[in-house]
Amino acid sequence: KELLHFFTQNLKKFGKKHHALFVKMDPAIQYRSFKVDEEQIINADAAMKIPSIKKTGAKWNGLTMEMDATIQPRFQANVHVKDFSEEQLSKKTRQMLRTARNKGVKTRITRMDGVLELTRLMSLTESRKNVRLRSNDEGIYYKKLLELYGEDAFILLAELNIKELLSQSEARLKQIEKDFSHLKENQEKKRRALVEQRFSVNRDVEELTEKLKTDGEVVNIAATLSIRFGETSEILYAGMDERYKRYMAPYLAWFDTIQALFEIGATSANMGGLEGSLKDGLLQFKKNFNPMIEEFIGEFDLPVNPILFNASQFAYKLKKSKKI
Repeated sequence: KELLHFFTQNLKKFGKKHHALFVKMDPAIQYRSFKVDEEQIINADAAMKIPSIKKTGAKWNGLTMEMDATIQPRFQANVHVKDFSEEQLSKKTRQMLRTARNKGVKTRITRMDGVLELTRLMSLTESRKNVRLRSNDEGIYYKKLLELYGEDAFILLAELNIKELLSQSEARLKQIEKDFSHLKENQEKKRRALVEQRFSVNRDVEELTEKLKTDGEVVNIAATLSIRFGETSEILYAGMDERYKRYMAPYLAWFDTIQALFEIGATSANMGGLEGSLKDGLLQFKKNFNPMIEEFIGEFDLPVNPILFNASQFAYKLKKSKKI
């Protein structure tokens, strides 16, 4: 408590020197941590620390539930190395990974060479979700991250070799036609199976032929950008091309990204924030990777100038309520 008092008093002095109204604090203290669908037990030690911080004069913003209520999300999905392997994933997730691999999706690690493709895929994601994710500066922000973190930052690209897939599909179609020619009249069951296969492969050939014209021989269909700091890591950005949704590339991209982070020394991989209700679409995808849901105690505002701080908070709430 003495150290906490010393720390906050000097924060106030520092804030006053720089004419701040208040200091925003977001302690890395976990309020709860649990697996999806498991019992949520409150960390008693964390609950005891909240009153201690409030006694310094800091204003606690409470256990907010909306992701935009705080600068950093209070709820995060964090994968820990001890809980992560392909065998530990659900049957559905393993099937998605097999589908991606069987359909020809391959991943590779890159850095500066991957910025343009990451920017393109992030732009597609922005348009699809109607959000802004830093792709409007031609990759300058992504480049800065890669420069600052060096070998501890990377881009992972998931790609399809369309020309190769088309060649394989055309070969399969020829084999199906050959099998048709050898059918006997009483092989009705096999005939029906071949009809279904021919329809499916024909569709693939038509689609891939068109994609080869528009997208070229090799196309990137999903990407992530991640950083490591010590034993922690963050998957900061992820984008995909919705036109290739049925190839399940995001599953393989995220799985290989998490593996790559653990291989360079991280013991945890933060998949990002969640709504406190845990009912949003973000969790539906992220829970495929067996994350721990980690809830933090939230933000505190430490007033430097109490009178102006109170006035600013009143004005902020008024502006927010009017949405101006």
